[in-house]
Amino acid sequence: MPTSFMCSIWACLTDGSYDHRYLAVNAFSGCKVRIGGDVTEEGTAAMWAESDIAVGDLLASRVLGSAGQIDESVRVSSWWADRGIAIVPAELNRDRLFELAQRCRESANSDWVSFLWHVLAWGVMGDYRNSPTIVASAAGDEQRHRLNDILRAASEASYRGDIRAAYTAIRGKVPRLGPAFFSKFLYFTADRDLSGRRAMILDSRVNAAIFTLTGRDYSEEKPAIYENFCAAVHEWSQKFDTPADVIEFRLYQFGQLIDSRRWKWLHAEVSLYREGRTQVGFDDIAERRAHLTGWTR
Repeated sequence: MPTSFMCSIWACLTDGSYDHRYLAVNAFSGCKVRIGGDVTEEGTAAMWAESDIAVGDLLASRVLGSAGQIDESVRVSSWWADRGIAIVPAELNRDRLFELAQRCRESANSDWVSFLWHVLAWGVMGDYRNSPTIVASAAGDEQRHRLNDILRAASEASYRGDIRAAYTAIRGKVPRLGPAFFSKFLYFTADRDLSGRRAMILDSRVNAAIFTLTGRDYSEEKPAIYENFCAAVHEWSQKFDTPADVIEFRLYQFGQLIDSRRWKWLHAEVSLYREGRTQVGFDDIAERRAHLTGWTR
């Protein structure tokens, strides 16, 4: 492909104005082009395109490793013990946190504050810049009681499947506790047996993954936006016959692969075409991105 043409494509990709389908049809006329999972019958080349079908590509990817990694335990950092906060057990995984949430619901004196610390101990990956402020919100008895009431209201709404009410109950109520943190709390306090949509984890990696794969953007911090995100994950769960938890986990992995930056995925894709490739699928791009960053799983 001519270098000048590739430069024009790269300009479109990086300024956010591109449309893969337009590029596919106009750049590779006379070729077989994959558009959102469909394939035309002209020529021989195939092209990956962003669409909801790309979520299926992600789930089928051989690059990201086993979906069984979702059950891996996280060792609790000493950060908590250093501040006099007991986190038991010393390793946490998703199943264990769901069990702890169930215990809180069944307890006459539910300690949702302690449960929140457990969720953060599982979910905070090395960056504790917000944690001191969050922990300080329960420094005194009165403050802890207030925080417990906030968390109880949010957990009850999440458990009954009222996603918007759960989000509203907690958002902006605790300093430095943003959606990346409190959506984890809502996720673990939801009813896993609900047949419909339920609260899911939405952090920067998950959102960047969805935006890169489908063009959907759930970054705006509003209850309706979060509810739409949860609904989308539920729809993909049904469409691809895959548990919603696994879809969220795969999205998180993909967010790690691209370092939460869409342009890094697009850069890997364009690099393959620059080499003269005409058939580029999801795993081709994923492998190139993994090679560029030294990413392993």
